[in-house]
Amino acid sequence: MKYFTLILLTISLLASFAIAGNISKEAYTTISWEKAIEMSKDKKAKAIFVDVRTPEEVAQGTVTGSLNIPLQQIQNRYAELPKDKNLLVFCRSGKRSRAASEFLAQQGYTKVYNVDGGFLAAPPASSFK
Repeated sequence: MKYFTLILLTISLLASFAIAGNISKEAYTTISWEKAIEMSKDKKAKAIFVDVRTPEEVAQGTVTGSLNIPLQQIQNRYAELPKDKNLLVFCRSGKRSRAASEFLAQQGYTKVYNVDGGFLAAPPASSFK
Protein backbone atom coordinates (compact mmCIF):
# COMPACT_ATOMS: atom_id res chain seq x y z
CA MET A 1 0.00 0.00 0.00
CA LYS A 2 2.86 2.39 0.83
CA TYR A 3 4.38 1.67 -2.57
CA PHE A 4 1.09 2.46 -4.31
CA THR A 5 0.73 5.71 -2.32
CA LEU A 6 4.28 6.73 -3.21
CA ILE A 7 3.63 6.12 -6.92
CA LEU A 8 0.38 8.08 -6.73
CA LEU A 9 2.14 10.96 -4.99
CA THR A 10 4.92 10.97 -7.59
CA ILE A 11 2.42 11.02 -10.46
CA SER A 12 0.53 13.83 -8.77
CA LEU A 13 3.71 15.92 -8.37
CA LEU A 14 4.74 15.34 -11.98
CA ALA A 15 1.30 16.40 -13.17
CA SER A 16 1.52 19.55 -11.05
CA PHE A 17 4.89 20.47 -12.58
CA ALA A 18 3.55 19.85 -16.08
CA ILE A 19 0.53 22.08 -15.44
CA ALA A 20 2.73 24.79 -13.89
CA GLY A 21 4.98 24.66 -16.95
CA ASN A 22 2.01 25.30 -19.23
CA ILE A 23 0.97 28.34 -17.19
CA SER A 24 4.33 30.01 -17.63
CA LYS A 25 4.59 33.74 -18.27
CA GLU A 26 4.43 35.17 -21.76
CA ALA A 27 7.46 34.55 -23.95
CA TYR A 28 7.46 38.18 -25.04
CA THR A 29 7.46 41.47 -23.18
CA THR A 30 4.94 44.27 -23.50
CA ILE A 31 6.56 47.70 -23.44
CA SER A 32 5.49 51.32 -23.75
CA TRP A 33 6.07 53.46 -26.82
CA GLU A 34 8.58 55.46 -24.81
CA LYS A 35 10.63 52.33 -24.10
CA ALA A 36 10.31 51.17 -27.73
CA ILE A 37 11.58 54.52 -29.02
CA GLU A 38 14.44 54.44 -26.52
CA MET A 39 15.40 50.96 -27.71
CA SER A 40 15.17 51.97 -31.37
CA LYS A 41 17.56 54.89 -30.81
CA ASP A 42 20.09 52.77 -28.89
CA LYS A 43 22.54 51.35 -31.44
CA LYS A 44 23.53 48.57 -29.03
CA ALA A 45 19.90 47.42 -28.68
CA LYS A 46 19.70 46.53 -32.38
CA ALA A 47 15.95 47.06 -32.49
CA ILE A 48 13.58 47.21 -35.44
CA PHE A 49 9.91 48.10 -35.56
CA VAL A 50 7.61 45.47 -37.07
CA ASP A 51 4.22 46.79 -38.22
CA VAL A 52 1.68 43.94 -38.46
CA ARG A 53 -1.12 46.09 -39.90
CA THR A 54 -2.46 45.81 -43.44
CA PRO A 55 -0.82 47.79 -46.27
CA GLU A 56 -3.93 50.01 -46.37
CA GLU A 57 -3.44 50.91 -42.71
CA VAL A 58 0.28 51.48 -43.18
CA ALA A 59 -0.48 53.89 -46.05
CA GLN A 60 -2.18 56.13 -43.48
CA GLY A 61 1.04 56.36 -41.46
CA THR A 62 3.64 54.21 -39.75
CA VAL A 63 6.98 54.38 -37.97
CA THR A 64 9.65 55.38 -40.48
CA GLY A 65 11.87 52.42 -41.31
CA SER A 66 9.53 49.81 -39.87
CA LEU A 67 9.12 46.46 -41.59
CA ASN A 68 5.54 45.72 -42.62
CA ILE A 69 4.46 42.09 -42.30
CA PRO A 70 0.67 41.96 -41.90
CA LEU A 71 -0.56 39.53 -39.26
CA GLN A 72 -2.36 37.57 -41.98
CA GLN A 73 1.03 36.88 -43.62
CA ILE A 74 3.23 36.36 -40.57
CA GLN A 75 3.12 32.56 -40.69
CA ASN A 76 4.57 32.63 -44.21
CA ARG A 77 6.98 35.55 -43.76
CA TYR A 78 8.34 35.40 -40.20
CA ALA A 79 11.69 34.05 -41.46
CA GLU A 80 12.33 37.55 -42.88
CA LEU A 81 12.79 38.75 -39.31
CA PRO A 82 16.26 38.51 -37.74
CA LYS A 83 16.52 36.52 -34.53
CA ASP A 84 19.48 38.57 -33.31
CA LYS A 85 17.59 41.88 -33.12
CA ASN A 86 14.96 43.20 -30.74
CA LEU A 87 11.61 43.11 -32.55
CA LEU A 88 9.31 45.98 -31.56
CA VAL A 89 5.93 44.70 -32.78
CA PHE A 90 2.93 47.00 -33.17
CA CYS A 91 -0.44 47.18 -34.91
CA ARG A 92 -3.34 49.62 -34.71
CA SER A 93 -4.49 49.05 -31.13
CA GLY A 94 -2.46 46.16 -29.72
CA LYS A 95 -4.51 43.03 -30.33
CA ARG A 96 -2.82 41.86 -33.54
CA SER A 97 0.64 42.73 -32.24
CA ARG A 98 0.04 40.53 -29.19
CA ALA A 99 -0.95 37.65 -31.47
CA ALA A 100 2.10 38.24 -33.68
CA SER A 101 4.40 38.50 -30.64
CA GLU A 102 3.07 35.23 -29.25
CA PHE A 103 3.50 33.52 -32.62
CA LEU A 104 7.09 34.79 -32.99
CA ALA A 105 7.95 33.58 -29.50
CA GLN A 106 6.56 30.15 -30.38
CA GLN A 107 8.87 30.12 -33.42
CA GLY A 108 11.90 30.59 -31.19
CA TYR A 109 12.33 34.37 -31.27
CA THR A 110 13.55 35.48 -27.85
CA LYS A 111 13.77 39.25 -28.34
CA VAL A 112 10.12 40.06 -28.98
CA TYR A 113 8.52 43.22 -27.57
CA ASN A 114 4.84 44.01 -28.01
CA VAL A 115 4.38 47.79 -28.12
CA ASP A 116 1.44 48.60 -25.85
CA GLY A 117 -1.56 50.42 -27.27
CA GLY A 118 -0.64 50.05 -30.92
CA PHE A 119 -0.18 52.89 -33.39
CA LEU A 120 -3.16 54.71 -31.89
CA ALA A 121 -1.08 55.27 -28.75
CA ALA A 122 2.12 56.27 -30.58
CA PRO A 123 3.58 59.69 -29.80
CA PRO A 124 4.12 62.28 -32.56
CA ALA A 125 6.57 61.38 -35.31
CA SER A 126 9.09 63.86 -33.95
CA SER A 127 9.59 61.56 -30.95
CA PHE A 128 11.24 58.97 -33.18
CA LYS A 129 14.12 61.22 -34.30
